[in-house]
Amino acid sequence: MTVLTRSAGFVGAVFAPQVHVTYAVLWTAAYEALVAGHDWRPTGGTALRAATVLAMLLYLRLIDERKDESYDRVHHPDRPLVTGLVTAAELSRAGRIVMAVVLVANAFYSPWSAVVAAAFFGYAAMLTPLERRFPRLRDDPLVNIAVVYPVQLLIGVFLAVSAGSPAVRPLLVFAFAFLHFEFARKTAWAATPRMYSATALGPVGSALAALGFAVAACGFTGRWWPYAILVLPIAALAAFLSRRVPAWPKPAAMLFLIVLYSALIVDGVA
Repeated sequence: MTVLTRSAGFVGAVFAPQVHVTYAVLWTAAYEALVAGHDWRPTGGTALRAATVLAMLLYLRLIDERKDESYDRVHHPDRPLVTGLVTAAELSRAGRIVMAVVLVANAFYSPWSAVVAAAFFGYAAMLTPLERRFPRLRDDPLVNIAVVYPVQLLIGVFLAVSAGSPAVRPLLVFAFAFLHFEFARKTAWAATPRMYSATALGPVGSALAALGFAVAACGFTGRWWPYAILVLPIAALAAFLSRRVPAWPKPAAMLFLIVLYSALIVDGVA
């Protein structure tokens, strides 16, 4: 099996291109549309930013695959790194290639956006040695969220700087929207150790936090219509608290992001 074939197998197994491409495009376009306010249209810069966001998400996956290797050997023996589909050295090499391509492409377009991208890569790469040096960063659920989440914020900052609109309010919309998804997907009555929010706050606390983040995301748009989208997390919360489902329905959390981002794009175009 060639390196290219194994790399494609790795991406297909842990990165789901169709999901991540859609997410990167929606995030980028929704951010631009929100800050534009009206008459937004995609440009070549939009394409570069979406491709960069996708590359950043892939880099995080490469980092996490190596960071979680010991855990996966026990709990997820089918992971590509555990099965030998790829090696740690290959993941490191792929990460360096992704980093180089992103930095070079953005340096030509906007030097400051390349600086933010470099900060993102540096912070993401630092997480693994930090967690190994200080186990509490890995084992304490809330501390882990506080330490890891800034990588997502840095992606938002990259979009803001690259688009030339570094306002705080739009950043908060997407920060809270992602936190909704992050907490929702880790909310369950029988939480595993990796469901950080549920183990730290309890299932009910985690569910209420997920709803609160969704409300905050809608509120910071500065528009009234996003509140209608809250029917999705409210319905999911009701199903969870009534114990009709063992965990917060992940499709509902994903649909909240898709509908919110798509609606922001439509609003910006109109």
